[in-house]
Amino acid sequence: MKYSNVNNLPDVFAKAVARDTYSRGKADISATGLLKPPRQAHLAYQHDDQIVVDVSKQVWSLFGRAVHHILELGTLDGYILEQRYFAQCCGWTVSGQIDVQRLDPQGVTIMDWKTRKAYAVMNGRRSDVEQLNIYAWLARKNGREVTQLQIVNIIRDHSSFEAERNPSYPQSEVTVTDIDLWTFAEQEEFVRDRVEAHQLSSITLPDCTDEERWKRPDKFAVMKSGGKRAFKLYDTQEEADEFLQEHEDYIIEHRKGEAIRCGKFCDVSKFCDQYLGEIDGSN
Repeated sequence: MKYSNVNNLPDVFAKAVARDTYSRGKADISATGLLKPPRQAHLAYQHDDQIVVDVSKQVWSLFGRAVHHILELGTLDGYILEQRYFAQCCGWTVSGQIDVQRLDPQGVTIMDWKTRKAYAVMNGRRSDVEQLNIYAWLARKNGREVTQLQIVNIIRDHSSFEAERNPSYPQSEVTVTDIDLWTFAEQEEFVRDRVEAHQLSSITLPDCTDEERWKRPDKFAVMKSGGKRAFKLYDTQEEADEFLQEHEDYIIEHRKGEAIRCGKFCDVSKFCDQYLGEIDGSN
């Protein structure tokens, strides 16, 4: 992957962004790599030397790296910071670097630092559960007894006003979220399924699912004839048709769902025939 600097930002900023020292070690795939859509991961491997990302789009990635670097300095007895584990699955080596392990008499608590927006904390993310359970699987494969999983959320857009107004809003700028700990058998099955999916992508490239693409569903907008704004939105054509049967001077506008990840957050979308086919209407 290469970096551009179309906004002519200071060279020191561009260099800091480009100087990403991350490595998965001697492994075929990392824990975070397992969670990527197999199509996206395989296209990134195929087109690595053609991918160009602008440094201005990496601000929060840089921020997250900076936070991790600072928090690595918080060494205490009874804690292990930034330890990478390796384990075998289906002929591949899987690795994962755990931010924090707290060593308790009954076992290990795995913690992961996340810098994110408040809505992500409020709504939760399935990927958090999956990522931390992969870490737990790796730790267990290396002889650790894992008893608890936690996300330490560092909220970059926290509003004290919103916290006072809304009791479901994060009440402080740093919050800790407990994550469901799966059984080892459940973790093993999940890791195996993800490894096999990535292995098969080099043989038959699968389409990304709507969930992987963060696709918003189609909507059917009921609008006043000649109007510009929707009077009401429906999930199906049938529901919109029923409304028109009882109301005159309305029309239906089909608003096709947008794949948010593909259009805005995927570095390989311009190499993806699934996405390109949708844009030109061939899919």
